[in-house]
Amino acid sequence: MPRFRRTVILAVLALIVGGLAALAVADPFHLRHARWFTAGLVLLALLLLTSAFAVAVRRGLARVLVLAVGAIAVLGWATVVWTASQVAGIDQTVSEVADGGRRLVVVEGAPYAIDPIYAVVIRAGSGPFEQESIVYQGVEEAPAPADVRFVDSDTVEVRTAGGCMYRSEVEGVTLAVDPVHRPLRADGC
Repeated sequence: MPRFRRTVILAVLALIVGGLAALAVADPFHLRHARWFTAGLVLLALLLLTSAFAVAVRRGLARVLVLAVGAIAVLGWATVVWTASQVAGIDQTVSEVADGGRRLVVVEGAPYAIDPIYAVVIRAGSGPFEQESIVYQGVEEAPAPADVRFVDSDTVEVRTAGGCMYRSEVEGVTLAVDPVHRPLRADGC
């Protein structure tokens, strides 16, 4: 197979993978693990681009330079992903209410904060394509929500310990939530 044809095939594959990475960043279906899809697809795009340039360049010092730059880019990206995964905390589940294939989950987050921050998320599915959207995001010093429930198939409700009630509409396919409630103070609605 001629060198030009291999270069074009690798470049087209890199463009397709780059498009999929952009889709993972946009995340229209609110995938819970979208950041890992993005990380993997960007890594694959870097490898394909490095391969395309290495095939396009004739043998010698130029090819070694292309491979060195590609290796630096891959190692840099891996370092960024590893660092970001170390900084991002893991939310702990406090309580969960199920309705069919969907679950309303109260999570305790902010592992590096003095006071925990509670949030309510809606989840659907399982495995790598599990969906998750935030419904309610509390503030520091606020207690966990007192009650979460499904009002009907498209509506969820969060009741705080202070007596505030928040309702949100949930789109069934993409799991988009409208509105997402983010109170500014712990002592009021």
